[in-house]
Amino acid sequence: MPDHQTIDGDEPHATHWWSIAPDPVLPAITPKRAYFEVLFVFLCLFATGVLAAGLLLAGHYKDLETHGNWALYTTQIVAVLTQIGVAVALVLLFGERRGVSAQALGLTLPRHQDGQIAWGRVTRISAWCIFALVLGGVINGLLQSGHLPTAQTNAAAMFFSAFDSIQAGVIEELVVLAFVVVSLRQAGRPWWEVTVVALALRGSYHIYYGPGVFGILVWAALYYWIYLRFRSLIPLMVCHAAWDLVGFLSQRWSVVALFGVLLALGLWIAAPITWLTERSRRQRALAWNGSGWSPTATNGADWPASGPAVAMAAPPGWHPDPSGANQWRWWDGYRWTEHVSGHAANPG
Repeated sequence: MPDHQTIDGDEPHATHWWSIAPDPVLPAITPKRAYFEVLFVFLCLFATGVLAAGLLLAGHYKDLETHGNWALYTTQIVAVLTQIGVAVALVLLFGERRGVSAQALGLTLPRHQDGQIAWGRVTRISAWCIFALVLGGVINGLLQSGHLPTAQTNAAAMFFSAFDSIQAGVIEELVVLAFVVVSLRQAGRPWWEVTVVALALRGSYHIYYGPGVFGILVWAALYYWIYLRFRSLIPLMVCHAAWDLVGFLSQRWSVVALFGVLLALGLWIAAPITWLTERSRRQRALAWNGSGWSPTATNGADWPASGPAVAMAAPPGWHPDPSGANQWRWWDGYRWTEHVSGHAANPG
């Protein structure tokens, strides 16, 4: 088993628990095209947010003075749902034109080799997401000098807040995280550049917090790593939406905040338990192949290997390609992926 992974010509990196997964294999595009599409989609959906954030920072926005009746919020709910549809359509249509599938964007849940959802991994991703949100929220609360306009928290406002939370979770993670990362990496941009662009875009519509935007950037940076590590966007969307929803609802019902705390504690307790359980199963299923530990196939030379034994065979990393090709193939901890390395399986 190699002690490094090479991705798109980058320098080798040690395979650790914090190591990121390899990029999806996609046709190359020009940086000009990547930046045009990224900024076009971003401005279509966030231009008003950036402008409003600037006006808030300058003190030209005041708290809303409205009773928030059902007629007002019903029209806003329709607008929110429309925005979600436009965001998904733009990202998928631009992606399809250059060979980027929904799976390459991470719009799937982690699965075992037998096709079942890997709930243990979903739990760990969610636990990391809640940690990122809590840490960023604490820093933001300590440093912020501004806030969003507030409105009367009546039943209509609470109903609207549920849809608004879903919008934030879906659109922000899809447009400002996944679409940015996949597009710029498809154009061959280095990681430092992708990181700067992703964080700058995320922070641009949160500047109304003043110094508190640093907390947003801490949260965004951790979300960025979680996405690169697991390449599954749905848990990030769900946790982001749930975080916003708990924040909205707890303004009226304090018991909601208590429920959120208990849910977070439950995830943080369950996450290490699932990791230890799966690690124990992997260790029992490992087989020595003469040059290192590798996933054990249960169906002879067929590829990809299948069956529950394979699903827990080895930790994520580069392993000799079970198809017999003279190269390494990426095992994500549950199944073989399409990512291969040019390094010989038996160098030397």
